[in-house]
Amino acid sequence: MDRNVSLTQYPPAPALEERLKQLAAELGDATAKPFRVDMIRVNGGKPPIYCVVIRAKAKEPLRQRLEQLLDRRLTCGSSSFMLKLDEAERIFAGTEQ
Repeated sequence: MDRNVSLTQYPPAPALEERLKQLAAELGDATAKPFRVDMIRVNGGKPPIYCVVIRAKAKEPLRQRLEQLLDRRLTCGSSSFMLKLDEAERIFAGTEQ
């Protein structure tokens, strides 16, 4: 990431968290805050990554839907994972790539 470029050009963590909350609601989860998302800066000119924690009680349906959207497996039984920028953008789009 160029030092003159601000993180504001990337999707903010609260916006990604809200999109994930919508995804959870679409799957029938009524948890008030089903996810926690933090944006982590990466040195060396790379885009940030997002740390996602699934806080909903029914994690498995959410994990399965995210695996479909991301076209990759998430760690079995894990309640947290990292997303690259392109993966976060796929979640915003809500379509498989």
